[in-house]
Amino acid sequence: MEQNFFEQLAAQTKATIEEYKKKSQLYTTKRTIAFILIVISVAAAYDFGHTWLFSLPVAILACFFYLIKAHSDLHDDLIYAENKYQVINNYLARYTGQWSKFPDNGSDFTERGFTQDADLNIIGPSSIYQYCSVARTHAGRRLLANRLTPFPVTKEELLCRQAETQFFISHPTDALHLQALSLQIPLNHRMDKLLNYLAEREGDYPAFFTKISIYFPLLSMGLLVLSLFNVVPMQVPLILFSLQLAAALLLLPKTSTHITPLYRLNKELVYYYQLLNAMQDILPDTIGHISRNEIKKALAPIKQLGKLCVLAEMRHNFILLFLLNFLFLWDFHIVNLFTNWQKKYGTKLTYWLSLWNEAEAAISLSTIGHTRNDTVMPILIEATSPKLETKNLHNMLIPEKDSIANSIDLTPSLNIITGSNMSGKTTWLRTLASACILTYAGAPVCATRFAITPMTVLTSIRVNDDMANGISTFYAELTRIKAMISEAEQNKPLFLVIDEIFKGTNSADRIICAKTALDHLTMKNVITMVSTHDFELCRIEVGSELPVNNYHFEEHYRDNELLFDYLMKDGPCQTTNAQFLLKMVGIG
Repeated sequence: MEQNFFEQLAAQTKATIEEYKKKSQLYTTKRTIAFILIVISVAAAYDFGHTWLFSLPVAILACFFYLIKAHSDLHDDLIYAENKYQVINNYLARYTGQWSKFPDNGSDFTERGFTQDADLNIIGPSSIYQYCSVARTHAGRRLLANRLTPFPVTKEELLCRQAETQFFISHPTDALHLQALSLQIPLNHRMDKLLNYLAEREGDYPAFFTKISIYFPLLSMGLLVLSLFNVVPMQVPLILFSLQLAAALLLLPKTSTHITPLYRLNKELVYYYQLLNAMQDILPDTIGHISRNEIKKALAPIKQLGKLCVLAEMRHNFILLFLLNFLFLWDFHIVNLFTNWQKKYGTKLTYWLSLWNEAEAAISLSTIGHTRNDTVMPILIEATSPKLETKNLHNMLIPEKDSIANSIDLTPSLNIITGSNMSGKTTWLRTLASACILTYAGAPVCATRFAITPMTVLTSIRVNDDMANGISTFYAELTRIKAMISEAEQNKPLFLVIDEIFKGTNSADRIICAKTALDHLTMKNVITMVSTHDFELCRIEVGSELPVNNYHFEEHYRDNELLFDYLMKDGPCQTTNAQFLLKMVGIG
C-alpha cells in the first residue's frame, strides 16, 4: 500500500478526534446546565407547593442521565479514535524509518539463544520483530517470536500461517480496527496465572452448601415479610440474617480465594470479548488456525464470566460486603456460579484467548504486506534436495525506495561472494537468510518470487569473543562452524551463511582453515553461502563433485567519489577500495 493511504487516514482520524473533543466539551456544558435546572426546578416546585411541578425536575433528571450515558459513549469513541490514530502513525513510522523506536523489540525473547537472532536482525533492536510486531499480550508476542525461527515447518502448517497473514493483508482496515481495539490491553499483558487457576479448579463445595445459599436467604426474606404483618416477631428474621452474615464471615477466607481472581479479570474480559466479537464480524469462516465457529462458541461464556466479575466487584465495597451477605449470602452465590462456570468452561478459556493470539501474530506479519508494495507469498518446494529460487529479492528492513533487488537460484553447492568494503555482501547474505525465516513464519517476503525447500538456516555473521570464558573471536567462529558440520553430517537439509570466514585470524591460517571447513560443508544436503575478502578462496577446490560458484559486488568511482550499485554479479571480484577509504577519512 502507498504511504499516502495512511497519511489521508491519519488526517481523517485526527479531524474525528477534534470533533469528538468539541462534542465532549458540549456534553459537559449541557450536563452542568441540566444539573442547575434540576436544582432550580426542585426549588420552584417546593416554593409553589404544587405536586405536579415536581414532574419537571424528574424529566430534567432523565435528560441528565441520558447526557451522562451519551457522554460516556462519546468518551469510548474518543479513546478508540485516539488509539486508531496511534496505530496509523505506527504504520507511517514504518515508511519513515521511525519504527526502530517502537518500544517492543522482543529483546526479552533473546533468552532462546539463537545466534540467528542477532546475525539476521530477527529479534532485538532494529529487527524484523520490532518492525512488524503489533502484539500486546505476552502470549501473542511469544507466538510471533516463536514463528520467527530458523527451523522449517510442514507444508500444512505453512499454508495455515500464510492464510492468516494473507487474510489480514487483504483486509487492512479490519487489521487496523483490531489493532486499535487491542491498544486497550497493556503491553505484554499476561493471563497465565488466572488461566491456570481457572483450569485447575479446586474441589466443589458440598451439595448442602448450594442448598443453604438458596433456601436460607429465601426463608429469611419470607420471615421478614411475615414480621411486617406481625405474623412472627421481627427478631426471628434478624437472627437468621445475622446467622447468614456470621456464616459468610466465617468462610470468608475460603470464598475469597475463589472470588478474588474475578476482580482482576473484569477489564481484561471486556477487552478480549470486544476483540473476539470484532473478529467474528470480520472473519468469513475458519482462516488457518483461527476458527470463526470457535470464536462464536466463546462469546457467550466469556460474557457470562464478565457478568460474574461485575457481581463479584459489588462486594468489593466494605459496606456492600456486609450488607449483601447479611441479606443474601452473596459470597456463597458467587462461588457457586463461578465454580459451575469453571466446570463447563475453565479448561477452554485458554484456547479461546489463543485465537486472539493467533490473530496478533498474523496481523503483525501482515504489516509487511501493508507497508511494502514489493511483496509476494513464498512457495514451499517439494524436492529431494535443498533448493532456493528468488527473483528481485529486497531486504525488508531497508526502505523500499533505497533497496536494491537481486536474484539467485541455488541448489546444493558452495557459493563464494567477494567484494570490496561496504559493497553489500553481508546485507545480501542477511537478506537471503532472513527471507527463509519470514517464509517459515508465514509472512510475505520482498520479492517477485521466492521459493524454497524446507531447510534449517544456520549462520555465522556476528561472532564475538567471550573474555569471561577465555574464548577468542576465532575460537567462537570455529565452534559455530563445527556445529554446522555436525548438523550437515546428520543429513539435515541446511542453508548455511558465513560472513567473512575466519576473519579473527591471520591471512595464512585463514585460507588454510577456510579451505578445510568449506570442504566439510560442501555436501548434497547443504547450500553454503560464504563471503570473504580473500581472493584465494575463489579458486578453492573441494573434494565433493558439487559446484563452487563465485559471485561478487563491486564499486565504481565518479568525480573522486566512491559509489556502489549493490548488484550481485557472476564471478570473483577484481577490485578493492581500502586505500581509497583511508584517504576519505584522512589517513595516508
